[in-house]
Parts: sequence; structure tokens; C-alpha cells
Amino acid sequence: MKGNGERSLKSLNMKWLVLLAVADVLAVLFFVAPELVKGASLTQVGIGRVLTTTVMPVVVLLIVNVLPHNVKSSLVYWKPLGVLPGTEAFTKYGPADPRIDMAALKKNAGALPTDPTEQNSKWYKLYKQVANEPEVAEAHKLFLMYRDMAVMSLALVVLVPVALLVVGAASPAPWLAAGLFVLQYLVTALSARWSGIRFVCNVLAVHSARKVATPKASATKQPAT
Repeated sequence: MKGNGERSLKSLNMKWLVLLAVADVLAVLFFVAPELVKGASLTQVGIGRVLTTTVMPVVVLLIVNVLPHNVKSSLVYWKPLGVLPGTEAFTKYGPADPRIDMAALKKNAGALPTDPTEQNSKWYKLYKQVANEPEVAEAHKLFLMYRDMAVMSLALVVLVPVALLVVGAASPAPWLAAGLFVLQYLVTALSARWSGIRFVCNVLAVHSARKVATPKASATKQPAT
């Protein structure tokens, strides 16, 4: 699930990732460790706002881009191998979706493999043919968004409590922050998991509803770049 399309979708999701990160900062400062903002001057508050809005996007980018996509997926599906739902597209998720007629899918898309690696490869080829379908693009966008939110949340489980200890927050605060971000990680990981399954099934639903014409190769060979 990599390429220019994924990068453009991730750029669309960035504002939501930054908003979540800002909300996390505010939740920590005002509910988990309010003593850090008590007595702060208006100047200090203003500086904090500027730092939050300018530095946070950079922090978010670093957190969500430092890991390869297969590691991110393993953090969502909690499996070291075979982590993408495309590995069970035709044996588990397709048959379980009432929108998908598996017989029609086989007729329109050809033989449906059962080996996990071959399933994911076949599914990816089908996805590339319908990547611009609205229901497919939206499901892909949501999967990437929730996946990156889950990765960010898991990183914050460690980073925020350590930061609170460094700045001298009261003793319950680091544990409360860790619990908050564990909960956030679980919610976003499960959301990513179900969005990924929906993404896989939306691709299959399009192909089961109609035969998608394979784009013809250009008669003129393009130079390598």
C-alpha cells in the first residue's frame, strides 16, 4: 500500500494527526498535570501556543514516518507476519462480507488464490485497478489515518510520562498519562484494523459488482526515469 497515492492520502490526514497531538498535549497539561500550567504568565502561555502549533507537526511527522509500513501494520494487527488484511482477502474477509458475491468476483477477476502471500498480491492488483473509486479511496484514507494515529499514540505511551518526570510533574501524572495513551492506542489500533478490513472488502465489492477493464499499455514505450 505504498506509492504516490498513499503519500497524498497521508498528507490529507496530517491535519487530523496534528489535531490529535495538540489535543493530547492540552489533555496532559490541563487534566493530567495541571500544576504545570498553574501560575503561568500570559507570555508563557502564548509561547506555549506558538511552540505547540509550530513544533507539533514536526514531532508528529517524525513519529509516524520513522517506522516502515509493515511495522506499523504489525502494531495495528498485533501479528509479526501476515499483518495485512489482504492476506486473507479471498478466504476470510470477502466471504464474510454480504456485499461480495464470491462467484461473481471469481468470474470478473479470475482465479482466487488461497496462499496468504498470493492473496495479498492478487488483492493489490485488483486494488490498483479501482484505487480512484470513492469508496476505495475513502477507506484507504481512513486506514492510513487510524494506523498513524495508533503508532503516534503508542510512542506517546513512553514519551509523555518520561517528559513529565523530567519536568517534575506530581507522581500520579506520569501513570495517568501512560494510561490515557494506552487507551488511545487501543481505540485507534482497533479503528485502523476495521478500516483496513473495510478497505480490502470495498475493493472486492467493486470487482464483484462489475468487471473492471484493465488499462491498456501505451503503444509508445516511455523512457525509464
